[in-house]
Amino acid sequence: MGKKVKLWTNQYVIIILLSLVMFASFYMITAGFPIFVSTISDNPAIAGIMTTTLMSASLITRFFASVIIQKVNMKLLLIISLIYFLGTIGLTFVNDSIGFLIFIRALQGIGFCMLTSLVFTISSNIVPKSRLGEGIVFFAMSTSVGTTIGPLIAISYLANYSFQSMMMLTLGLMTFSLLCSFFTKNTVKIDKESPQATNKEPFYKYMFDKRVLLPCILVAFNYMAIAGTVNFMGPFGKEINVGGSISQFFIAQGIAMVLIRAFSGKIFDRFGHRILIIPGAISGAVGLILLGFSTSMWMVLVSGVLFGIAFAIIHPIIQAWALTLVPPEKKATANSMLLIFIDFGLAIGSVGLGFLAKSVGYGMTFGYSAVFMIIILLLYLIGSRKKVTLEANKEKSS
Repeated sequence: MGKKVKLWTNQYVIIILLSLVMFASFYMITAGFPIFVSTISDNPAIAGIMTTTLMSASLITRFFASVIIQKVNMKLLLIISLIYFLGTIGLTFVNDSIGFLIFIRALQGIGFCMLTSLVFTISSNIVPKSRLGEGIVFFAMSTSVGTTIGPLIAISYLANYSFQSMMMLTLGLMTFSLLCSFFTKNTVKIDKESPQATNKEPFYKYMFDKRVLLPCILVAFNYMAIAGTVNFMGPFGKEINVGGSISQFFIAQGIAMVLIRAFSGKIFDRFGHRILIIPGAISGAVGLILLGFSTSMWMVLVSGVLFGIAFAIIHPIIQAWALTLVPPEKKATANSMLLIFIDFGLAIGSVGLGFLAKSVGYGMTFGYSAVFMIIILLLYLIGSRKKVTLEANKEKSS
């Protein structure tokens, strides 16, 4: 057996740091907007519309982003996209009307699309094939830690300080990501065995591969559930009279997520996805149900741990699984499809749960969103039996 391929290269560390800070900034803004909007409007649906606008703009842009990334120097495009996003943050100081804020979220959706597409593509190119599960999981940990601490910082910060000062903080954090981007390298990895595999294909085939449709659908339902915790945890704290302390949900979620992801990638590489996804979906459903009935902080913290387990497993393991279903030259297609369905899930979840919260309250909304996790479990149990990885097919044919 050959020597174990190094995972933690300088480029891998840089992209993890860049992504961690970038996603923390994204989700500080995502969690902060509903809190700010609630001070100028009593309609939870408007808060959901803010996130839906961002994700809808991102979704539309996503259909073109992967093609642009393949044709332009990725390092240069990453720098330009970060500068663009910094500019959209600056626009929040110009006007605070609902209409203008929705317009800003649309602009940020374009930047969000380009940046997430770039960091996912760069990280996929950096990770060695023999350590795919481990590499994807640790990269996903950086994005998920950012997704977790972003709302935590926003909720805690806005309990004491203004929305405008929080936006100044995100401006500083995104500037750090911009500085990191100057130390990245352009990563264009084309499989040597089939270098022209995708060049002759029509546009729609480059954007879609039916082999990863099931993983994409599962990821979409996962992010419909996540949309509730990202958008409505702050108002839920007011509903159960714990105020800004509700942000401790994200601390519990983050601790559970880091602990699980410390070994889940290695389990995937050795035993596959089934041993992880089934308990992950069950844990997520139980966590959301418990959160929906929470009346005290200890219930919130336990639900945070349970949902954190699901958070740790479902997205990165499904992404790693999806990448085993396609040949190397189709990794960009698989990643692009996953990101499209993530945007779709967040968009639908944000506005749908926003309207639901208006009718039944935030607690019951979390309880109902457990249905998304149950759907993930059922679809996975039914559909995964028909899915065989590319590697397994090769082994059978050889």
